[in-house]
Amino acid sequence: MNTNNVALQVDRITRIFSNGTGIRGLTFQANSQGVTAVIGPNGAGKTVLFTIIAGLASPDSGQVVSPPGTRTAYCPDVPEFESWLTAREVVENSALMSGARSSIAPREALRLCGLKKVEARRVADFSRGMLQRLGLASALVLDPDVLILDEPNSALDPIGRADIRAVLEEQRKHRCILLSSHLLSEVEHLADQVVVLNEGRLVSSGTTAQLLTRAASPTWNIRLTSALTTEQTRTSEEALRSRFPTAHIRFLTDAICRVQFPSFVQADTELPRLIAELPAPLFEVSLQDRDLDAAFARIIGGTRS
Repeated sequence: MNTNNVALQVDRITRIFSNGTGIRGLTFQANSQGVTAVIGPNGAGKTVLFTIIAGLASPDSGQVVSPPGTRTAYCPDVPEFESWLTAREVVENSALMSGARSSIAPREALRLCGLKKVEARRVADFSRGMLQRLGLASALVLDPDVLILDEPNSALDPIGRADIRAVLEEQRKHRCILLSSHLLSEVEHLADQVVVLNEGRLVSSGTTAQLLTRAASPTWNIRLTSALTTEQTRTSEEALRSRFPTAHIRFLTDAICRVQFPSFVQADTELPRLIAELPAPLFEVSLQDRDLDAAFARIIGGTRS
C-alpha cells in the first residue's frame, strides 16, 4: 500500500461521446484512506469517470495521476461471472489472475461479504444482490490501493446494505474507496468527501459536512412541549412577526413553528431570542432538510436554474 495521503488525482479529465454526453474538465483528488463518493443524476458521467480511473477507457484530454505501483480494482454495479463457477472459485480465480499478494484470503473475503455459507454454490443461482457481494469479495482479494465501487448496494436489501456498510467502514482504514450511489443516506453515513456531478461537469465538492452547510437553508422547525390554542398560535405569529420583521414565521401545527431567516448570520443572533419569546416550553429545534438528499436536490436544482 502507498503511504502518500493522496491516492489519486483526477486532473481536467474530459471524454465526450458523439451524442454530446460525457464528462468535461473534471478535477478532484481522493485520499489514500477513506471514502470519496461521486454522486449525480442518471447520465451525469459517474460510470464514464470510473472506467477512465480504472484504466478501462482513455480520456480525450486530462489525466489520472497516482503514486507509482498503485493497484486499482473496479467493481461495476452488475458484476458478471462465468455461471458454472462457484463463488469460491470466482474469488480464488480473481486472486490468482492478479498475481498480487493480498492480506485478504479468498475465503476471508467471502466471509466479510456475507457469502461464506454459499461459497460452494454456482454463480448461476445467485441473485443480483449476491452478485454485488461477490463482486466486492473479488475486488477485496486484490488488496487494491484504490477500490472503485459503482452502485455497490443498489440491489441489496436493508440487511445487505448494513453488511456492506460494515465492510466498507473497516476497509476505509486501509485503502482509498471511490464509490457512487443513489442511496444518499448511505453516502452521508460513509463518505469523507463528496464529489457532485451534473451533465458531465463537477458542480460541487467537499466534505459531507461542507456540502450540507453549503446547500442548507436558514430554516428551522421549532417544536413545543405543549399544543397551543388557535387563538394562541394567531397572536404568537403576529407578535413574533412584529418583533422579527425580516424573518418568515408560520405555525405549521398547534405545536410546530417554522422560522426562516434571510441568512445564517442573522439567525445566529435572532433565533435564540425568538425561541425565548415562544408561548410554551421548547421541546426540539431542528434545521429543515438537513440531510444529503435535500442538499443534493438544492445543488442540482441550482445548476439548472
